[in-house]
Amino acid sequence: AAADSGGGEGGVDEGALLELVASLPECTPVDVLSTAADQSWTRPCAVSVPRLVTLRFIARYVQLAQPLTSLAEGWPKLLALFRAAMVGSSSAPVALLAVLWEWVRRMEPLGDGSPLLSAKERHEAKDVAEALLRATSTQLSRSLRRTERGARPAAAAAAAFAAGA
Repeated sequence: AAADSGGGEGGVDEGALLELVASLPECTPVDVLSTAADQSWTRPCAVSVPRLVTLRFIARYVQLAQPLTSLAEGWPKLLALFRAAMVGSSSAPVALLAVLWEWVRRMEPLGDGSPLLSAKERHEAKDVAEALLRATSTQLSRSLRRTERGARPAAAAAAAFAAGA
């Protein structure tokens, strides 16, 4: 399927890259998700790719991957990716949350074929979403505290300047 192009970073056409991956023989969404999960978080990879770049690729891939049934079959690997990414680091919880949201959104058209009809799968997705929301909140709080600490010296300098010191 033709993907939205829109050049990515460094002039890379994300749509063309996704079409290339989709055209590989026997390369299904479950295979791509499995490889991305394994090589980004659980096993060393021959090619070093920043995790945010990997997450951006995975989010875009989940957004456009066909067939949906294979994408649904990739849920266990995607779940493993979420869990591995959340262990011991903040690994971009907002990006992980975006991947989860996109996957859940793509499962809606499957109706009875959606893994989310299973109580176990729904519970796991809910648990991951809650953990990612907590991690996002923590990350935002830290960022706000750093901003406040940086603003205080500036505010003190502005007050001293206004007082004519």
